[in-house]
Amino acid sequence: MRLKFLAMVFLFATPAFSGDWWTYDNTRFGYSIELPEEFPVTIYPDNNDGLALAPADRSAKLVVFGTHMLKGDFSNQAKFRMGLARSDGWQISYSKVAGRTLSFSGTRRDRILYVRGISLCNGDAAFFQTDYPKTDMHRYDVVVMRLVRSLKPTEKCSSNRQVGERLFKTG
Repeated sequence: MRLKFLAMVFLFATPAFSGDWWTYDNTRFGYSIELPEEFPVTIYPDNNDGLALAPADRSAKLVVFGTHMLKGDFSNQAKFRMGLARSDGWQISYSKVAGRTLSFSGTRRDRILYVRGISLCNGDAAFFQTDYPKTDMHRYDVVVMRLVRSLKPTEKCSSNRQVGERLFKTG
């Protein structure tokens, strides 16, 4: 009985995407992120701002990209990104912008959206955006958590190069 229980624990404790991850370094914008091997790259943009990826079953979409912030202001960029999501029909249910990071999520019909952004040097920002079926939430939660932890700038900003550190104000 106990052996059966342990087998069930290990079976359900293993994440759906437990394979190897690889690090994507974007030298144009100065950020890196770990990506699951189960998500092969579907698009390499010509301008080298990021990647588009999807698992083999195409159940999810993942886009990783760098961008120049509007007027170099991270709070304006956060408002802009959330506005884009709303205009695409996403109902934003969670948002947090503090210092140099942004996270928000929402739903549209049977899908979940999660967006994470970080402020970079020279008025740039890096983001990942993923959406996946609500029915696969537990499958993708593990992926999202690792993406959030791994999205990082690859260079230190000197004090005169840091832009966009103002706190986001709602209203």
